[in-house]
Amino acid sequence: MSSALDVGQPKTSPSAAPSSTTSPTSSSPSIQNFRPRAAILGAGISGLSASVSLRRAGWSCTIFERSLFSNETGAAITLPPNASLCLSRWGFDFNKAEPVPNWSIRFARADTLEVVKSEEYEGFGEDLGVGGEKGHGGSWGVHRADLHWGLRELVGAQRVKGAISRSKENTKETEGKIDGGHGTKRMVDGGPVRIELGREVVGLDCEEGVIEFRDGTKLEGWDLVVVADGAHSKLLPSILPPSSTPSSYLTQPTSRSIYRFLLPLTPSSPLLTNPSLRPHFLPHSQGGPLPGFLSWHDPIKDVLWVSYPCRGGRVLNNAIVHDTPPQPSGEAGESSPPGRGWSTAVGKEEVLKVLSGFHGAVRALVDLAYEEEGEEKEEEENGRGTGEKGIKVHHLFKRPALNSFVRGKAVVMGDAAHVMMPTHAAGGAIAIESAATMEVLFRDFPSDPPQLGEFVKRRLKLFDQLRIPRCNLTMLASNAGPQWLNVEGVEEEVRRYHKGPLPHKDTLPWTKEFRQVLFCYDAFEAAKEAVRKEGRVAVAASRSGAMGSEVEAENM
Repeated sequence: MSSALDVGQPKTSPSAAPSSTTSPTSSSPSIQNFRPRAAILGAGISGLSASVSLRRAGWSCTIFERSLFSNETGAAITLPPNASLCLSRWGFDFNKAEPVPNWSIRFARADTLEVVKSEEYEGFGEDLGVGGEKGHGGSWGVHRADLHWGLRELVGAQRVKGAISRSKENTKETEGKIDGGHGTKRMVDGGPVRIELGREVVGLDCEEGVIEFRDGTKLEGWDLVVVADGAHSKLLPSILPPSSTPSSYLTQPTSRSIYRFLLPLTPSSPLLTNPSLRPHFLPHSQGGPLPGFLSWHDPIKDVLWVSYPCRGGRVLNNAIVHDTPPQPSGEAGESSPPGRGWSTAVGKEEVLKVLSGFHGAVRALVDLAYEEEGEEKEEEENGRGTGEKGIKVHHLFKRPALNSFVRGKAVVMGDAAHVMMPTHAAGGAIAIESAATMEVLFRDFPSDPPQLGEFVKRRLKLFDQLRIPRCNLTMLASNAGPQWLNVEGVEEEVRRYHKGPLPHKDTLPWTKEFRQVLFCYDAFEAAKEAVRKEGRVAVAASRSGAMGSEVEAENM
């Protein structure tokens, strides 16, 4: 069964998706109205972000999502400035998402709750132009469901604010206003994105732009295919060289897992009534700490409980990283499903056993997670529930770094390209960054269809040059743990891809030197510079060729 999701767009796509018998370019009514077609495989944060960016680049996009879109789960997500900059420029509705500024990090003991180290970074992101916007900082904590809904609104909006329709391109009305990738002109809107649910893609021909569904049907003629089907991607092997072995693309279980859950952060909550917890969670306006990360650590069992507020400060997101308890044979492996998603339930006693070294007031919060449903019911009544109750567990996986994200007309991004541990809260941000890069690279496409194929391949090559260093740096740093540069072999592996600065080896996560390297990055400017450089190289090559022809003529 499949369905088309109505998120504000018409029931039919603004331009029909390619069929198995008709090439999209051949059915274009005119070169002036020509819009390249992009198929996005997956409607998570990565796929939606890619759709937003390509729509803003003037592409006609269709998302194929294998699920039927229940509520987005996974609790909250951190949006550092490198991601919030992108969302801000896309017109994301921060007011509706109710993010909470992330302006501090506190490291505390699990047994006594004593804060042993802290750092404040109020206004973090101002150098990228997003700090303090509408009362929010450049670094935010936001619920995943709210981020997901906000992105869906952007892909389904009837028009992109500040954009012009493709039909008005190259007319006197818009002369000199269309953005060619240099940030000086207006963008072209590719139109609302169609989302087709219950449509699982199981096959991909990267060179020809053909996708195959589980029912055996095929759609051909796509100008670009974005693979964003998650950490356990079934399509990644199609992107990799034919000689690739399963070890290069199958995720492998680590020895770590994560518990995730939400707690109400209301005046009657134990978070604010318990004298041991109140100093940690009192709002800043009432004399409490700046909002941000609070990390309780049990060094004996190596359990890390990280929390931060979201949804306007009414909800506390909690993540407990711990050693994976013994599983029945094969349960945590690549071929077994338990713990692979974000919604695998876990019993309270198992969680309490892991937290045996924690302060009693903190352990009592586990009971609250299973008993308190008032906040969740209120959010569901407002149409923003997550469908989550109790505590969920997710086994953490890794995959080797890829040497390329592209092949033919296809590109892989997000978790499908780089599986990250949540160590540095960077996975979602780096995917949004990649999408912003695509907006710049693909918006000055040629209107002459025969030239489009070469343009796509050329820009995918630029995408690789820009994203392999950034994505692999972030993935390797995340997967090696908080002291990543002290782990044997990690710096050498990072240097295979990233030639830029690195923080000092003993730099703690989210402290200043760390933030500067991982999060103070403008994907738009980096992509614009790459496009400018490509143009300069092309001009130089053209001049060189012309001079060579003149010399040859003189010698005849």
